[in-house]
Amino acid sequence: MAEKKKKMFTSKESAPARRPVILKSDRDTSKEQSKDKPEKEKQPTIILKTREQSTPKEDRPVSPKTLKSPTADDGPHPCKIAQNENKEKKNSESKPPPPLKFMSEPVKLLDENLEFNPAALEFLHDSSTNYLVIGIIGTQGVGKSMILNLIAQNKHEKNLCNQILNSHEIPAEPNLEGNNTNLENQLEALNFAGVPEPKENQTENYFKFKIQDIDQIERGVHCTKGIDMYVTNDRVILLDCQALWSPSLIEETNANPITARSANVVTVDCLQIASYLMAICHVLIAVQDWFTDYNFIRYIQAAEMLKPSLSASNTVSSQEGSESTGGGESNPHLLLFHNRCQLEDFTPESVKIMQDLYRKAFQRSNLQLHSGMYLYSDTNKNGLNVDSVNKGYNVDVCGTPINLFLLPEITSDFDNREIYWGHPPFEQLAKRLRWMILGVNRHQITNVPNLSEKGWFHYCNKAWEIIRKCTFFMEYERFLP
Repeated sequence: MAEKKKKMFTSKESAPARRPVILKSDRDTSKEQSKDKPEKEKQPTIILKTREQSTPKEDRPVSPKTLKSPTADDGPHPCKIAQNENKEKKNSESKPPPPLKFMSEPVKLLDENLEFNPAALEFLHDSSTNYLVIGIIGTQGVGKSMILNLIAQNKHEKNLCNQILNSHEIPAEPNLEGNNTNLENQLEALNFAGVPEPKENQTENYFKFKIQDIDQIERGVHCTKGIDMYVTNDRVILLDCQALWSPSLIEETNANPITARSANVVTVDCLQIASYLMAICHVLIAVQDWFTDYNFIRYIQAAEMLKPSLSASNTVSSQEGSESTGGGESNPHLLLFHNRCQLEDFTPESVKIMQDLYRKAFQRSNLQLHSGMYLYSDTNKNGLNVDSVNKGYNVDVCGTPINLFLLPEITSDFDNREIYWGHPPFEQLAKRLRWMILGVNRHQITNVPNLSEKGWFHYCNKAWEIIRKCTFFMEYERFLP
């Protein structure tokens, strides 16, 4: 046994020693892979470096952020071209605007269908802020157009009363039915080479707004439909609106048989127009031809009550440019105008009664009744000597004045000095009327300061859209009889 053990140990010792096999773990492979990755990631950078070295410095691609500012030696650059274009735009903006187009006749601000008309924009200036907007309301035939014609005149006319008296006449048309005319006379009439141009009627040149002729007065037809606008050379914007409660408007707008609702529709349309004028005018003239119509006073109060609030953020576009001041809405100056007054209307007692009535009727109104458009001056407030026209009126006799003005009726014997008229001449009163209205305070119509004429026009467009869509007028129509 001992020998066998020795043989076994000897055999083991005599065999060659085997090397141990060490198996690689997953951890080692991950480490090797991580070592190989940066070597592979370095290859793209090596390629870029060789590429940059191979290309010249001037031809290398450069990102927009690292662009150099162009110098004078460089060629035309897009940035430089853009700067030149901006300079040209600034130079074009600094150039004076084109000359204004002066109006020869009024244009429609609201047409016959009460739709806004943008055609009057070309007569308004983009940089002018010193303008005055005057609107007028009244029933049919009270003389609205004639009053605006007196305000629109720039020259003193000596024959003013004659022109007003002749303004209702229909211009004579040439008689084309001639039985004794022969062919030669007709051919001579067609030769226009030596014939002077026919002169227009003086009343058409003098009066800008159309006045009712005798035919329209006899048939009871209205003359103005919608709102007519005329801009004078003194930048006074005059707005002549259609007559209130005119039966001819009801017949014109309704082809079907007239019902109670058709009259209510016209009433609401006129209320919207009155509220619209309150929103866009500096001065609103309320005309009557007798003292006084309580329905007309209630109509003005209803139009003021139904007028929606018009803020600058909703009405004026940001292009017109101005930041809102955040103030409340402004209200126009209300001038209570009496046309065709008689002798007894000019007495101090009558003037006092009129002023007391209107003062009580509008005591809760926001319309401005103390704006300086008085028949006589208030010595406590106005130190100017403006009583040269109406010398018989003063504060002691007639009380504190309000915006009230009287204009007499013109008759054929107006120039007869032997008749006691009880009032100054018509020409002096018309001159004082224009002087008072043009000298009124021109407050801000909106809460946007320094609104230009074109900005005012865009405001008018937005304001009319808001008034037409306002539900107040629809609810008011439901309560009408």
